[in-house]
Amino acid sequence: MADKEQLFTELTPKEGAVIEGGARLFLYKALALRASSDILPGVNGDDVVIKLNGNKIHGTVKNVKTGDVININKFFDFSGTATLDFFDADPPGNPDDYLGGFNVKNPTNGQTSRVISGSDSEYRVFYEVIA
Repeated sequence: MADKEQLFTELTPKEGAVIEGGARLFLYKALALRASSDILPGVNGDDVVIKLNGNKIHGTVKNVKTGDVININKFFDFSGTATLDFFDADPPGNPDDYLGGFNVKNPTNGQTSRVISGSDSEYRVFYEVIA
């Protein structure tokens, strides 16, 4: 019995959350179906920022144009429900444009995708939730 207790005391908090009903989100990529939130002359494309539960999880991808693919390929552990949001980064002093987002909770039985839209841009996000 002591050996089993020792195994569980060596888990990280993230590993423990997965065992206790947490889940893992795998973000594959995002395809820019329409990248046009920046309408000012001289601005080349969306500057995409990705957040999970309000925390930035992927560096800013600059000058995303329609048809471009943002490769993410990262795992994120969460408990309950996770909120994934995309933004177009704007200069300091201006609020970032919201490109859309969605919540994840239940396992997806493999890779799936969702279309998000906002600020005149549209992206297809490819992801998987594993319990």
